Amino acid sequence: MSSPKRRHLVPAVLPLVGAIALSAVVGRAQPNASEEARLKKLDTGPKVIDVAKYPGDQQQAYKLFQSKCSSCHALARGINTDMVLPGDWERYIKRMMFKPNSGISNDEGRTLYRFMVYDASARKAEALRRAIAALAPPERAAAIEKVKAVNGAFSPQ
Repeated sequence: MSSPKRRHLVPAVLPLVGAIALSAVVGRAQPNASEEARLKKLDTGPKVIDVAKYPGDQQQAYKLFQSKCSSCHALARGINTDMVLPGDWERYIKRMMFKPNSGISNDEGRTLYRFMVYDASARKAEALRRAIAALAPPERAAAIEKVKAVNGAFSPQ
């Protein structure tokens, strides 16, 4: 059985615990000023990709990218991001798939992943090469293999 002091302490502490928990949730939900500035810069950059020279399946995937990704944020965000590694795209797209109302199926997620990896290897090839070169040898080999699976013409050198 609890002491009378503890019974009075619990009601006094509960609002404090609730306030701390709420501030942690709100703090995570609101990006800090530098993150807001970074997202604004991405969102105000180019808003389209010229996919005319991409393979037909990647041109179709671009249409899916346009429809799915623009439903939650500016399409420019995905176009202008500095994310280029296949592992980064895999994690990011999975995260987006689990967002409420994203409506991205597993098959669509795979298509989006393949498009973003292809696009990085075609449009951001130098940045991708630098990112791959910075990886440890086993991760480097895995990343190259993943890129080559989507764009066989990509050269890591």
